[in-house]
Amino acid sequence: EENKIDIEQFNGLKVYFIDVGQGDSIFIQSDEKTMLIDAGTNEAGPKIVNFLQEKGIEKIDYLIGTHPHEDHIGGLDDIILSFPIGTFYMPKVQTNTKTFEDVLDAAMEKGIAITSPNIEDTYQVGKANCTFLSSKIDKSNLNLSSLVIHMTYEGQSFLFMGDAEKENEEAKFWPQVDVLKIGHHGSKTSSSKAFLKQTNPQIAIISLGKDNIYHHPSQEVIARLEQINTQIY
Repeated sequence: EENKIDIEQFNGLKVYFIDVGQGDSIFIQSDEKTMLIDAGTNEAGPKIVNFLQEKGIEKIDYLIGTHPHEDHIGGLDDIILSFPIGTFYMPKVQTNTKTFEDVLDAAMEKGIAITSPNIEDTYQVGKANCTFLSSKIDKSNLNLSSLVIHMTYEGQSFLFMGDAEKENEEAKFWPQVDVLKIGHHGSKTSSSKAFLKQTNPQIAIISLGKDNIYHHPSQEVIARLEQINTQIY
């Protein structure tokens, strides 16, 4: 309970960072509309489905696979097969993994097209305004292909970085945000000093597994966040 983020200040907006261990899954609900950003590993899929069903969710209006790594898209097939899907966004990169094939097969089974957005493409989740700020496609490093989403709602702002790295961060100037979902699970490949100075978040969320083999989060990243007085969860 002590780590529960007070989201009441956001009124009609609810943002959930689901515990999927070493992976990402973020659920957003705004004025009866819904968005799911990533769905953790293959093992996390049923847990996310249960989480959503327990909240009475009947449809995912926007489903986003930030990039085709297993710890982000593993559970997407479970989501697709369990809920009606509005728009399904993924970057224009492919892999030959079984996980990726499972997602494609599920989408095909349900007749869902995959949309690859461009930078500055916008959409609305209820009254929340969302813009894609991803900056490149790189087949040699899928993290660099991560879809990055900036969301604003009644003066509050969020930035969901997927696994974007320093190369993405250096490609543009970033807006200041209230809540930052840290890129790449707090790895030192992301969250550069210049990027954190620009975004200057009040709250930083790091999604990872306890005692993970990658030694995430990097103590360098934690120190940078502490230097700008960011509350870390």
